[in-house]
Amino acid sequence: MSPKLFALQEREEARVNMLNAGFDLIKEYGMIHASVEKITSAVGLGKSTFYNFFSSKEAFVYELIKYQRDEAKQHFMDILGEREKMTSAEGKAFLKRIIFSRDSIYQYLTVEDQAKLRAALPSEYRIDPASESVVMSGLFHHIEGVRDTIDYPLTANLIKIMAIAMFHKDSLHIDALERTLEQIYTLLFSCIFEEGA
Repeated sequence: MSPKLFALQEREEARVNMLNAGFDLIKEYGMIHASVEKITSAVGLGKSTFYNFFSSKEAFVYELIKYQRDEAKQHFMDILGEREKMTSAEGKAFLKRIIFSRDSIYQYLTVEDQAKLRAALPSEYRIDPASESVVMSGLFHHIEGVRDTIDYPLTANLIKIMAIAMFHKDSLHIDALERTLEQIYTLLFSCIFEEGA
């Protein structure tokens, strides 16, 4: 089947449909087994059409990560509204939602998947520690009660520890997992927010 030609709006709709369908498939089968053919079939397109949108499955997963980040950013802006800063309670709720949401692709990527992504994608696709700090600084600037002296690498590590815990939850005491994550949230929030915020 030859690749389909799309009008601009149709193209964006097809891209978003593939991203959403691909995420559902990754949740169900994992990155390796969520094939290009399964992704395009789920949205009624031919396999070759996929490559009009994405250069590889790894580039697709990277675009999915960006898409989810953009959605999280839009949610943050919706909470913020016309205000300069959201309350610390709103900020904590937002952070809990995005750090390890059930709708985050990071929960479904294995260590092997992440290594494959790093190996297959050019360096400009990677997030370095300096850019993590810039993103967190921009976010925290719009939340009340944030400490002036945040240790960004420590904060990033705590978030990553939560992700690792969720990925390796089979190695942990499942009946204590939620309590464990709550304790890490408490520690994380004590690093981010002033006492009493």
